Amino acid sequence: MTKTIRQATHEDIYKVIGFLVKAGLSTEGVKNTIDCFLLVEDTEGNLIGTLGIEMRDRTGLLRSLVVTPAFDSEEIFTLFQEIFKLAKEKDLSQLYLITNRRASLNFFEMLGFQQEPQGHVDELKDFVHAKQLSTVDNLLTMSLHLQP
Repeated sequence: MTKTIRQATHEDIYKVIGFLVKAGLSTEGVKNTIDCFLLVEDTEGNLIGTLGIEMRDRTGLLRSLVVTPAFDSEEIFTLFQEIFKLAKEKDLSQLYLITNRRASLNFFEMLGFQQEPQGHVDELKDFVHAKQLSTVDNLLTMSLHLQP
């Protein structure tokens, strides 16, 4: 099955929100940052994956990674490569992610992310997504410096 990755538009807001709700994720802030989301669609135009960035100045925080079980690791790798391109287009210099899935650490490290030693990063204190995750146990913060 052919999959297409594209940048979301304002027409996609409710499609993305519905997809995230179905996955049990927060949709707070999605409407204001829809142009920072990538969508993965199948040949019929059905949404089968998403990944977004919440931005403040030149700093970004990855959010809302949701993919259907049909995704394989190579396709997820491609999705991350595309989000890195979008981050550079948005002129971001630093990209963060927050996770509690230790099994994903090797994958994120392979992408170039490095674990933040103290776990908590002051730069992220005003990010909606970081505030939502602040009550989750065993969180790890990882960062990636984006080359100009």
